[in-house]
Formats: sequence, structure tokens, C-alpha cells
Amino acid sequence: MGQAASGGLTQGDVDEVIAASKGVFNQAEIESLYKRFRALDRGHKGYISPEEFLSIPELSINPVAQRLVRCCECPNFTTFVKMVAPFSPRASREDKLVFMFTVYDVDGDGFISREDMSMMLKQLAGSSLSEEDRQDIISRVLEQAGGAERLDFAAFKSALSSADLGNMVVEVPVDL
Repeated sequence: MGQAASGGLTQGDVDEVIAASKGVFNQAEIESLYKRFRALDRGHKGYISPEEFLSIPELSINPVAQRLVRCCECPNFTTFVKMVAPFSPRASREDKLVFMFTVYDVDGDGFISREDMSMMLKQLAGSSLSEEDRQDIISRVLEQAGGAERLDFAAFKSALSSADLGNMVVEVPVDL
């Protein structure tokens, strides 16, 4: 596969992971992500356990951390990179929306239903919203999205057409 790049990745491995990330990460960023992945994979198993995943400080404080872990349980390095790729400043709006849709589609049926929205609102707002308030918010969202009882990806994308996704970014530190 070629000479080993930093930390045990061959150039072929790096090229493969760059392609899997749709080119949003360069070689230096892939190598930096690999170092982070190896540090998280405390048992050197080749994947990150849910507990290891939740040890990421930026993730552990996120109210939907458990949902993110369930979306991608025990990722290997390539899956890990695919999961963080939508947070690259070079990721497309479409890729960011696909990631968000996957997170909000709790039951994985290809639609964001009232139940999916209710579960996500519970995780995001905790006990600060009553069940009645949650249902009111969900009804307004669905009404604004055309009155359907659930959203497919096209409706989700349309509903977020004016949303600013500029803060959906995590910079990958690169050792120089």
C-alpha cells in the first residue's frame, strides 16, 4: 500500500479515508484525526466504544451525545472520519443536512416523525419544556413544513432552507 504515513497509516490508507470523507479533510487533518482516534481507542481494538466516544469533552457536554453515539456505535477509523466530516468547514450544506436528518430520525425509518421530534426535544430541552409545550412546538414545525405528520429528507431540507449552518463546524488541529 505504500510507505506508512504518520502513526501507522499508509499513504493508501490516508487516500482511502480522504475519499471516504468526500475530500473535506486533507492528509495532515487525517493524520491528526488518526492520532485522536488512537488516543480515544484506549484498548487498541480498532474501534471506539460508546464510553470512549463519550469521553470526548466537546461531545460529552452535548445534549444529544447519547443519540450521536447510537447513530454510530463503535466506529472504526473510517466511520469515525465519516461521522466528523459534516463538521468540517469544507463540508457541503447537503452533507450537514444529511447528518442532521440522520440524528433526528431516531427510529431510522427515513422520516422524522412526531415521536422522533419529541425524543430530540426532550434531549435538547430536558425538563424545561412540558409535554404540552413539546407537542405545540412539534405541531408548529410540521405546520410550517406543509402540514405533513412526518418529514422526509426533502421536507426537512426545505424547512431548513434559510437556516444558518455556519456554526456546525469543528476545526481539526494539525501539528505543524
